[in-house]
Amino acid sequence: MVKRQPSATTVACADLEQARRMQGVLMAPYFRVYTNPDVVGCELAGAMKNVLAIAAGIADGMGFGDNAKASLITRGLAELARLGASLGPR
Repeated sequence: MVKRQPSATTVACADLEQARRMQGVLMAPYFRVYTNPDVVGCELAGAMKNVLAIAAGIADGMGFGDNAKASLITRGLAELARLGASLGPR
């Protein structure tokens, strides 16, 4: 069932024109599709984003407040950027 809640994804493809075609097919008013030619970087960021999402869910389940979750996500994104820079994705 489609709940039409705002969401986003990235189509990563070395061929930017092909990525734009997929963007056009998938885009909806509630579903934003970005394009990026850095396939490896998007794979890394997507995997790490999922780790951050699990951590945020755990923090939520433990009853931590929004500020704690925001801090966790902010620090996690900073670490993700450092990891990405050290591994060389664009």
